[in-house]
Amino acid sequence: MLETSPIIQENSPVFIKLPSENIRFVTLKPNNTISLGKFGSFCTDDLFGKTYDETFEIYEPKKIRVLKTREVQILEEEKKTNKELMDCRSNQLMSQDEIDELRKQMKEGGLRGEEAIRQLTSKSLTFEQKTQYAQAKYVNRKGEKYLQQFRALRPCLETVTEYMLAHDQYKIMELTADCSTYMLTLGNAQPGGRYLVVDETGCLFLGSLLERLGGDCKVTLVHPNEQPNSSCLELWGKEYTEESLVEKGILRTLNWLQVIGPEEALKDMHVDDCTEEELNEMKLRHRKRYEGRKASYARLQSNLEDFERGNFDALFVLSNHTPMSVLNLLLPKVGSSRPVLVYSPYQQVLVDTHHELFKWSNPFGVTETNNENKTEEESPEKQELQETQNAWVEKLIMLDIHEIRTRPYQILPERTHPFMSIRGDMGYILSGIKVLSSVGTMAAGRFPKRQKQGAGSKKKGNTRV
Repeated sequence: MLETSPIIQENSPVFIKLPSENIRFVTLKPNNTISLGKFGSFCTDDLFGKTYDETFEIYEPKKIRVLKTREVQILEEEKKTNKELMDCRSNQLMSQDEIDELRKQMKEGGLRGEEAIRQLTSKSLTFEQKTQYAQAKYVNRKGEKYLQQFRALRPCLETVTEYMLAHDQYKIMELTADCSTYMLTLGNAQPGGRYLVVDETGCLFLGSLLERLGGDCKVTLVHPNEQPNSSCLELWGKEYTEESLVEKGILRTLNWLQVIGPEEALKDMHVDDCTEEELNEMKLRHRKRYEGRKASYARLQSNLEDFERGNFDALFVLSNHTPMSVLNLLLPKVGSSRPVLVYSPYQQVLVDTHHELFKWSNPFGVTETNNENKTEEESPEKQELQETQNAWVEKLIMLDIHEIRTRPYQILPERTHPFMSIRGDMGYILSGIKVLSSVGTMAAGRFPKRQKQGAGSKKKGNTRV
């Protein structure tokens, strides 16, 4: 199980959300100073013992305190409007030099952000003529520039995804939090399950799976490189690192060469056994290297045995490779009546995959044949017919493509409308359920018994003359 604490501790990962809505990632080390640029700086020791998701204010140089929650003020209806006001630079009486002086005083700690905003509003010619809502909006917009505040956010799927989308969206294949949660829902992710994952998003989706299940699962990760790219897992903390997950038995890793040629992979990593005398004669560094190679070989052998056993509860594919090339290799390892999910930022990739899966009646070949009813007395033709009728083939049914698009709205009285600028495409998901279908005809139910021909003829003969 992966334990997460709501209290900020030493060496804890924290996402700092600034008033400008930008997010920074820091690891809090003792006796360290975190600089937030124009918003000031603070000492990390002041955050230890506080809870996540609180708002802090830098009231003195390198000093912070918890900011109290402001009460929501209900705006009264008013008749004045802003249609006669013109938004131009001449409305602000303060010159640019005076504004720069305010920023300099704030950086030195001699002026607080609230006082700077008060001076800006008092020198504005149109501030008092605006509606109450427009005044509040003006103050909030200035607060994004001058307020020395920040929020300490807990690492979670939404925060990590927002941070990665802002810094390197192509590294995570433009995966959004909505896509991740929707895939987990379609994949029926439950604690105690075994899951097969192909994740080329820096293990962002793998982190969301472990967060949803609290680490109560077994995951086999298939990756294209010699070592998996798990850079996003580190954003959740030290318990989500690859070494920690492997040590706890939660994560198993295999690359494509090991999946395609397991015998060759074991042969390349095979280490001959050494006797006790040979081990004693080895130097310390040679012995450590030998023990490390033996442990790697045993780990690879265990991972391949678990992979060959198959019967995984779900398959999640987030890869830059062609989906069909991945499904051809991994679908036989998924248990029957289990979901299969494929993510892609491009719709046409999944449309082509959908057509191929729908067109092929048996794309993955015969996997199992029931030979229990074979007898030596049966003719070869009859045995062949029986094998064909009892053969089971793998199929994907209930194929569907889902477009994930979330459009946020501003909800205010008489001002409800969608945001003017949002992300465009938000990803697509191909879903299906793997089943085993019989080639022959199968029937079930209650059928009337046929009357024997001999019994009927005998009954007819017993008639009286």
